[in-house]
Amino acid sequence: MYQTVLKVSAGVFAGLTMAAGVSFAAPYHSEATQSVIGPRLQLLQQQQRIEVLRGFFDRLNLRRAGKGSFGVSAIGDTGLSAGDAALTNALSVWASANYNNAENSFPSIAYDADTYGFSLGLDYAASDTVNVGAFLSYANTDTETPFNGGGSDTDAYTVGPYVSVMLNEIFTVDASIGYTFSEIENRSVVGLVTVTGDQDAETWFASANISATKWFENNIGLTGRLGYSYSDSDNEAYVDSTGTPVAATESQLGQLQVAARVSYYTENVLPYIGLTYVNDIENERVIAAPLPSDDDDEFIANAGATFFGEGPLSGGIDVSYNFGRDDTDGFGIGANVNYRF
Repeated sequence: MYQTVLKVSAGVFAGLTMAAGVSFAAPYHSEATQSVIGPRLQLLQQQQRIEVLRGFFDRLNLRRAGKGSFGVSAIGDTGLSAGDAALTNALSVWASANYNNAENSFPSIAYDADTYGFSLGLDYAASDTVNVGAFLSYANTDTETPFNGGGSDTDAYTVGPYVSVMLNEIFTVDASIGYTFSEIENRSVVGLVTVTGDQDAETWFASANISATKWFENNIGLTGRLGYSYSDSDNEAYVDSTGTPVAATESQLGQLQVAARVSYYTENVLPYIGLTYVNDIENERVIAAPLPSDDDDEFIANAGATFFGEGPLSGGIDVSYNFGRDDTDGFGIGANVNYRF
């Protein structure tokens, strides 16, 4: 569900406006038009946060699968059972690197955004069924906005805890919360003048999921996931290089995710394919005028592989493609590694 809050700003037709790290200049666009970009970039940022933790949670559930419906005797003494199944090593460290791209082709707000991220996490197995941990992330988003000859550069720093609980041989729940602080450099062209401005922003977010995995005797695994994620982003007011005040902006995004995945276990490698349906059940933003119609859902197709062996090291790679949202598409690639002490 989309909600629109009308707002009038003295800087709407006089200078630079910005939300979630993207800038543009009046008189070509009002604050209302630009406000579309902020929530849409928030989609990209929220997706990358989810992907980072899902890479770890999915691999954790694979280790647990050796104690689940497959069992150690069904898999054998190598691969999943020996290298990654038994949670005998309570402490592990993990890292991930991600790249995501999002493009919008709507004529008046077209943009191209590239995000590079790196995350580092520490995990503790409190028991055979409960894992707790924390993570730190850094991400850089470079956004080009042809409609105003400008763009933005955003450095984002994130910290947060998480928990994963295995309920039984099939069902697992996980949850995470976090805080992101961002430093944003805005730029646009007004006439022949380049207008710049620096801005701080912060985001609070939370995510919860329930997953169900069933392994069959032919080494095929079927996984379903139902999840909800929410983020609240606030961008501070600032004064641009022409001395024009730019009002603060804010946006909230709540998303429902329904995912399915098929995996096939082959000794030390587990390839998979998956599809996720995403619906923006809540998307509220402060704007200055009516906006173009919004498309509130999309699909994410992904494929990848998880690698594991007899030692403490495991990892994986994943590629994804976003489709089904009006005027917008995207793709991503991520890699992760885990080491158990």
